[in-house]
Amino acid sequence: MDGKVDSLLRWLKKSDKFYIAQNINISESPESGRGIVLSHDSVKKNDVIISVPSSKQLNFHTILYHISKFNKELNIPGVTIDRNLTDSEESTIAGESRGPIDPRFELYSQLSRDYLLNLSSFQLISFYILVENYLLPKWTHNEIHSDWKPFFDIWPFKEELRSIPAIWNCEPNSQCRPLIEYLPTASRNHMIRISELVREDWKTISEVIFDWNKVCNSTSGIKSSEKLTSNELFSLFLHVYFVINSRCLYAEIPLKMEDRSSNFTLVPYVDFLNHICEVDLHCYPQLNALLKSEGEEIIGIGQFSIRCGEYYYNNINEELFLNYGAHSNDFLLNEYGFVVSENKWNYLDISNDIIELINDDKEEVKTFLVEHDYWGDYTINGGDISYRILVALSYYLTRDKRRVQKFIEGYISEDYFKPKISSILKVLLAGLSVKFTETLNQLTKQADNAEDKLCLQNVITIYAGYIKILERNLQTL
Repeated sequence: MDGKVDSLLRWLKKSDKFYIAQNINISESPESGRGIVLSHDSVKKNDVIISVPSSKQLNFHTILYHISKFNKELNIPGVTIDRNLTDSEESTIAGESRGPIDPRFELYSQLSRDYLLNLSSFQLISFYILVENYLLPKWTHNEIHSDWKPFFDIWPFKEELRSIPAIWNCEPNSQCRPLIEYLPTASRNHMIRISELVREDWKTISEVIFDWNKVCNSTSGIKSSEKLTSNELFSLFLHVYFVINSRCLYAEIPLKMEDRSSNFTLVPYVDFLNHICEVDLHCYPQLNALLKSEGEEIIGIGQFSIRCGEYYYNNINEELFLNYGAHSNDFLLNEYGFVVSENKWNYLDISNDIIELINDDKEEVKTFLVEHDYWGDYTINGGDISYRILVALSYYLTRDKRRVQKFIEGYISEDYFKPKISSILKVLLAGLSVKFTETLNQLTKQADNAEDKLCLQNVITIYAGYIKILERNLQTL
């Protein structure tokens, strides 16, 4: 790993706009993986830890710029290569170009402006990485590699992302696939949503990938036994997709402002920072607009920096953290493939249980709750039962439209209805506690013989968190 980090740093330092604090290092451990630690001195509020130039980030803009090196018809002002440059100037900028033997001249020239601009960031970036990191070396017998190779090389292997549930769902050979039946509602719904996005994005780009792979294999002399099958290509795409998903950082992309899900960038070295649950305390990101120097071409969206927050780092080998957001374990597992043992942002979705409870009078109760926008989305966390649950159960038990209406409008406090619904809430939460404890016990018994203990342990941690939430609320009812 050290050699790959050294190569990454050498690549980044080719730009005089790259900065890294001299008192941080990369640390690697079996428990927490790779992270950034303090090597000496201290890091205090607003200190810059890392600053990466726009040209060294992977996003919608920089990829279009690099594709335009090989596609002279691709002209997007302010994004692609400035075609007003002389041939020699353009040749210098397009340092990645290696002559007519490079298949990208032919392939990227097939991509029209409309086709590229209609892709989402996920579609374009996964398409580009799939070609540059996996297919280009194969097509050219490792004679040509992407200029992004030092960045690609430090990304996690397929095995390291195996704990993401959508991979269990989309990858037929996943050893963790049996765990899907144990996923709780929130995790399962999140997994299904991401899986649908994965398949939709693959459908969008796969036709070109299949075509290029067929053409290049037939002309490159690769033996048929070495050709990638459609399943193998999808498996590579799946890995690339979750490398992107687990490492992207929010950044406004001018060409994609209307599509919020496309507003992100991949930033080398910054992606070594691990998550911590505390918000607004540790490191934080900053994106500065591009400043154009005379004779310099603008590439990308801006300088991306990480600064220290309120927390004062002064212990040698102390890890520096970045909060990824106020996320529950269900979210963290599905987006990043990890969970946190003590996560204050955990919550429990009991929508199905509430709806099942009122099922006998579903139409009447549902009509009232739908009219007032209180149907579904019933959650509890470690210290609170959501207002939506209180409203739903208050109407279910009393059918008092006038008072519940005043409750919704804030003229009656929850203290009026709580005594009326506490008994049924206790029964509901106690029943869920028993149910989850049984599931937890089943999973724990499987731990010794599990094919993948990490994936199983993550699901166990989610259920353990649920039980804590239920116990805390039962104590207060």
